[in-house]
Amino acid sequence: VGGEYPLAATIAAEGAPPGQRGRFIAAVFSMQGWGMLLSCLMVLLLLWLDLPLEFVWRSVLIFGAVPSAAVIFVRSKMEETEMYKESHSEQSVALSTHFREALGHIRQYWRPLVGTTMTWLLLDVTFYGTGSFKHRVSASLDPGGSEGSPRDEVWKEAVFATLCSCMAIPGYLLSIAFIDRLGRYTVQLWGFVAMAVNFFAVAYLLGLDLPPSARWTMLVCFGFTFLFSNFGPNTTTFMLPAEVYPTVVRATCHGLSAAAGKLGAAIGTVAFSPAEEAFGIQVVLISC
Repeated sequence: VGGEYPLAATIAAEGAPPGQRGRFIAAVFSMQGWGMLLSCLMVLLLLWLDLPLEFVWRSVLIFGAVPSAAVIFVRSKMEETEMYKESHSEQSVALSTHFREALGHIRQYWRPLVGTTMTWLLLDVTFYGTGSFKHRVSASLDPGGSEGSPRDEVWKEAVFATLCSCMAIPGYLLSIAFIDRLGRYTVQLWGFVAMAVNFFAVAYLLGLDLPPSARWTMLVCFGFTFLFSNFGPNTTTFMLPAEVYPTVVRATCHGLSAAAGKLGAAIGTVAFSPAEEAFGIQVVLISC
């Protein structure tokens, strides 16, 4: 995945039709959402077939290896983009020379690099923190729903994850439709704002002790955090590093930006449980 992020974004940016680069990159990135939904549906299918839990999680992991193997095969057949070929001389260049040239470009573009790395880092603290601990959020939204067998628990969490994925996918589609019309800056800024508003709303509603019949409002607000993440910074942080850097360092700077994002993901997942135990789920959601 670490290598696929910069490669997919770079190939999409360099091979996009004229005037449709934003839409093209957003469409490529939207496959993330369909993959998430497919993984949830796979779990639900295996549970519905009444297969043992040990078989279910192992089968889902094995199933995830199939598209990865297909990507390896497809990648082996692909050629470099024309833009890449034009930016590199026919003569082979020593690795040390290429490294010096790339470092020079990175120094020249250090300000955009700070922007693309830090926005991706900040997003993934929230995106992976709440995404990896959906079960903790769902338990807070439905305090009485934790009763039942382990199979019932897995089923409920898979259903909750499926609902979140279904609410997230329209965000990808909205990005594809409007990214070129609204612009990257506008989509990213207001996406962050909408995420913050919905996290505050979930935290506020948790404090109201709503009756079970009204708890769906918290689910909607929590789902909207994923929708506006995808119609916002989750798409633009993937897109911008593929557009603002020259071809010779495009994939490198995209990889650095993605690595910063995964650092944020590590911070979010490691800090979520201690923060929840120390301050409570409401404070965690407000911090997001």
